[in-house]
Amino acid sequence: MYLLSANIGEIGLMAGASILGLPLPLTAVQILYINLATDGLPALALAVDPPEHDLMRRKPRNPRTGIFTRPVIALMLMGGTWSTIVNLGLFTWALNSGRCIEEAMTMIFIMLVLIEFFKAYNFRSDRLSSFYRPLANKWLNIAIAWELVLLSLIVYLPIMHAPFGTYRLTPQDWSIIIILAFSVTLVLELGKWMVRRDWFGEID
Repeated sequence: MYLLSANIGEIGLMAGASILGLPLPLTAVQILYINLATDGLPALALAVDPPEHDLMRRKPRNPRTGIFTRPVIALMLMGGTWSTIVNLGLFTWALNSGRCIEEAMTMIFIMLVLIEFFKAYNFRSDRLSSFYRPLANKWLNIAIAWELVLLSLIVYLPIMHAPFGTYRLTPQDWSIIIILAFSVTLVLELGKWMVRRDWFGEID
């Protein structure tokens, strides 16, 4: 769910920018970094997430039910679609606000990374709120802390600017990015609320 939702957001962003006639919002190196580095460690950490507290009280799973149930697909699409919308909106606004293309692209690069980090905590469960024991997975916490250190180096070390196409951002830029990135949590919380009420079919 985490990786596919992230890919939906990336594909939607690049396709949407092309359809709207905007410059490409990410360089090839930035996309590669997101897919190999940012997605890698958090995804591995999710594989060792602690079991949910009510796991043994649930009825047995139907062996004929596939992995991609309607609730799972709905959550992936909600996360990926929202990522596309906010990133395209931010990129358009950044360009129209007089920021240079390098600054606008860096804002999208960081935004996409942070959105995926918030998604990692949300996709620990397809039914429980991300605010329930949010830091219970220590490996996920370590992975994201490490990736945030690397991200800061890529943005603020001048030697990293040329290969990654990044730009030193202002505190105002960071505030906008963090607020918009966190919004995906609210969207997925709404999605889980809908899943718990069987809006997309019964949870298996």
